Amino acid sequence: MEERKMMKALRLNAPNDFEVTEVPVPVAGESEVLCKVESVSICGTDPHIIKGEFPGVWPQEFPLIPGHEWAGTVVELGDKAADFGWKVGDRVCGIANLGCGHCKNCMEGRFTICLNYGKPRIHKMYGHISQGAYAEYMAVNIRAISKIPDYMDFDVACQMDTMSIAMHMIERSNFEVGDDVLVSGAGPQGMMSVIIFKAMGARNVYCAGSGVRLKKCEELGAIPIDYTKEDVAETIMKYTNGAGVKRVVECTGTAKGVYASCWSVARGGAIATVGFPAGDVPMPVRHLVMDEISFNGSRANPNTLDKAIVIASQHLDDVKNLVTHVFPLTEYPKAYEVFTKRLDNSIRVVVKP
Repeated sequence: MEERKMMKALRLNAPNDFEVTEVPVPVAGESEVLCKVESVSICGTDPHIIKGEFPGVWPQEFPLIPGHEWAGTVVELGDKAADFGWKVGDRVCGIANLGCGHCKNCMEGRFTICLNYGKPRIHKMYGHISQGAYAEYMAVNIRAISKIPDYMDFDVACQMDTMSIAMHMIERSNFEVGDDVLVSGAGPQGMMSVIIFKAMGARNVYCAGSGVRLKKCEELGAIPIDYTKEDVAETIMKYTNGAGVKRVVECTGTAKGVYASCWSVARGGAIATVGFPAGDVPMPVRHLVMDEISFNGSRANPNTLDKAIVIASQHLDDVKNLVTHVFPLTEYPKAYEVFTKRLDNSIRVVVKP
């Protein structure tokens, strides 16, 4: 890499002020690898970061290279990386979170709720606090990446951050084979959840959504419920003879979605949520108590990346077909507009550095 000192990257200088420019190629530190980034998927969190909706948190300071849903190839090894079996040429994908590795939560495997979160000397969160993936090269800790099969396209592999988040959410719902489930929300998280539930042996997978995205979930095997035309909870009760579904994964992040989830779940069942409401939402707590319903928050993807890769490797076409648009990094403003405005029925928008 001696001959390559500078690289193209998307640099966020201030809220809503970003540019594709030249920045220094990062150096792989201890337990890190330098990767050539091949594909980056725009995440729903990216626009919130770009707009400055988490001031002083994501990012803590400017400038920042955003992006965290990525895949690429290892081109350099930092100190100790080889000792853990990493090699130049390894094909990998990554996640955003890297806990400190030493606090109680990290030691228990819950590194997405690291007790040292936000301390940049000992904690990283790529594309949020730490420099991310909208660049030709990225230095990343080996604990935040996994190898991908040779037959997995990079455009599929960069979806694994999203898919592993859906996997964690499903695990937080205490899902068991044969359960009836509701996926509340037909966005990317909902679509990934449908794929995973079907792969893991759910009996009936219901999905509440609307429009083109609900149709896509139906194509993936879900029983569609159009929330613009039907009451979701009433429809679920009709389908289940009044019993409700055993598990709900809530992906909308809306008061309506959360409320419908609470009244769709069976007695003794569980709801897991990854939706991120703008503010607090009302919940029928008495109902949750009396029917002993668990309501579990789900943050990111601790230790689920490899599981997502296994499922995706068996459902390559389903995942690949979620990618509707591909742009070079130099056309990021256009990619950003297509994604944020859902132009041309966009679902997953991939950027190629």
